[in-house]
Amino acid sequence: MKNAFLDRLRAPLGAVSQERRRAYVLSVALLLAVGLSLVMMEWLYIRNKGYSFAQGSPSPQTYRVISPVKYEDHSATGALREMAKEGVAGVVVRDVAARDRMKKRLEELRIVRDPKDPQVLSYMPAPLLDAVMALLESDRDRILGLAARVGDAYFARLASGDVLGGSGAGAALLWDEIGKQVGAVEDANLIYQILTRVSDSGYRLDPELTSAVRQSAERRIPVIERQLELGDVIVERGELVSPQAAGLLRLQGYTEDAFPVTQVVIVFLLVLILPLWLEIPAREAEDDRPSWECVVFVISVAWICQMFAVQLRMAGAGILPSVMLAYLCMPRSFAFNASLAGTASGVFIIAGLSVYDLLLLLSMGFVASMAGYFFLRRIESREALSRRVVLLALFLSLTRRVILWIQGVPLTWESFSLFVPVGSFWTETGPLLLLDILVALLVAALLPMVERYIGVLSILRLRELSHPSGPLLRKLQRDAPGTYQHCLAIATLAESVALELGMNENLMKAGAYYHDIGKLRRPQFFVENQGGGLNVHDGMSPTLSALTILSHVRDGLEMAREYGLPKRIRDFIAEHHGTACIRYFYNKAKAEAKGKADEERVEWSDFCYPGPKPRSRETALLMILDSMEAALRSESLGRELLKADAKAPPPREGNSGRSQAVMALKKVIDQVIASKIGEGQFDEVNFTLRDLTRIKEALLKVLLSMHHTRQVKRIERRGEPEPARKAESAAPAGGDDASKGGAGEA
Repeated sequence: MKNAFLDRLRAPLGAVSQERRRAYVLSVALLLAVGLSLVMMEWLYIRNKGYSFAQGSPSPQTYRVISPVKYEDHSATGALREMAKEGVAGVVVRDVAARDRMKKRLEELRIVRDPKDPQVLSYMPAPLLDAVMALLESDRDRILGLAARVGDAYFARLASGDVLGGSGAGAALLWDEIGKQVGAVEDANLIYQILTRVSDSGYRLDPELTSAVRQSAERRIPVIERQLELGDVIVERGELVSPQAAGLLRLQGYTEDAFPVTQVVIVFLLVLILPLWLEIPAREAEDDRPSWECVVFVISVAWICQMFAVQLRMAGAGILPSVMLAYLCMPRSFAFNASLAGTASGVFIIAGLSVYDLLLLLSMGFVASMAGYFFLRRIESREALSRRVVLLALFLSLTRRVILWIQGVPLTWESFSLFVPVGSFWTETGPLLLLDILVALLVAALLPMVERYIGVLSILRLRELSHPSGPLLRKLQRDAPGTYQHCLAIATLAESVALELGMNENLMKAGAYYHDIGKLRRPQFFVENQGGGLNVHDGMSPTLSALTILSHVRDGLEMAREYGLPKRIRDFIAEHHGTACIRYFYNKAKAEAKGKADEERVEWSDFCYPGPKPRSRETALLMILDSMEAALRSESLGRELLKADAKAPPPREGNSGRSQAVMALKKVIDQVIASKIGEGQFDEVNFTLRDLTRIKEALLKVLLSMHHTRQVKRIERRGEPEPARKAESAAPAGGDDASKGGAGEA
């Protein structure tokens, strides 16, 4: 038993049975189909309704801010930076070698002899060179000397920065110097012509430096940040959607008119990851794991509800129904993982959501899964479920408001009048709250219609099966009252022990109610229905008696199918005896055999139940409880308990009688469990020694509360002599009525 449990823990995912592998593949295919269908339906619906935008096209509607956002205005920033760049016309640098070049060229002009030489004074136009050469040598030397002085003064003033100051024009500065040093107009004109040819400007435009300065000016302009509040217009209807506006619309979660490639990829990734993620808690709860059909159903409902809630602009309204469904159909430990997986994956499938909505829905999904763990426990009826759903919806609405407040949304809506023309909290929250409650209750009402198709046995269904007014239980109560009382006692014991062990008490109770319904076919053949009269087995052969007793398992399964009992309940019928054998009739057959040959023909297997052995913790526990109840009705244990009560001393001397009862019950519990282990009935159940110890402790606690002793405190009069008190204590308590009265008062 212990080794079987360890083998299950060590078994890799690929070692699962063929049936489970097939269910896993089918679940992946179903999730893929549901996810892709939702994405395509959303895309086609939004596109046909004209709710999507396209960059560079006219806006189909006026888009407003639905989540406060701070963003970088790259358009305005780019315009300012362009202005800063245009403000830098160019970077001018001073040429320090210009004066030396001028002097060198004037000297070359002084010594020139052949003006026709093309290698000489190529920078001088021919008419100007002819005019200079036509001068007398003395006039030419005088003109060139004046030109050298004027040029020297001109470059000196350039170096001082005069050209960048007043008028700033180089030609004006040169004429100014000529006017100061040259008197004749003819000479001034000739000198100006000569200097403009032999001298370069003292300043020039540097392209590389100009580019560097422009980039520096551009970098000095910071990025402009803007804040958009709720209701602010992003783009008007009919206005072209700019790249900046398109980015804001995507950030706000508005849908773009493009094929949803991102959502399709997300669906493929999720349907591969989710089953693997949920396989981990499923393997930890191997005995009570939900079917893959149930997992797919819960996750699909989560996706569908969230998708429609987003289309109704009520993000967060689709979380409650899926969480409620998970806790109704699955064990609580697994339901938390399933509900969280469904809500979180649904958020990522709705890829058009804004960042604020993503954080909002992920936070609400986690809070809802945690809250469901506490709100949706111990559901006794549909009325109780309705109350819990309303409370959970109110809690989630409050949680939503707190999360929005943390994100920066004010707690009052007066400031949103441009976007939502309301002035109260309930006008915005009321529709969301009402939608949550209505959808959750609708899903709960429709659940019984799909339970058998998805392999679900919900809490509500178990409660309905456990109600005494059910047709099969009423038939059992009418036709086999002894068996009904036996099932009722086992159900009470099973529910109490399951609560102590943290198991599914609803499943245990329902399974205990129906485990012996096969006795309805021949109720008079079972001792509890004989009323203390003649036992029909006394006149039957042991083999026929055993066959009649053993057949109640097969008959029970046939009746369970006839009345439409779920498979999980039918497992209790088939497995509560396992492959145990009826030793009494076997020994009787041996004793009645005539001769050794007849005795050898008595087969042990003819007196054994067909099985199978218990394959879940619940059916194994029912086997223990059924055997315990039979042992408690046995004469030997009854004598031991009566003997323990008789040995009970006065209270002041200690309760050794209760100790005797405890020891007697412990002995029976140990014997029952040891016999089942010895027969190998728990080989297919992952019971550990710690589990069996907890079962023994829980059984002892419950049985002691059911089989308690009555002890009445003796009445002592004040001032009575000690011998009289001793004599009275030695007398009986005063009869049955007194004893009952004392016990009632206690």
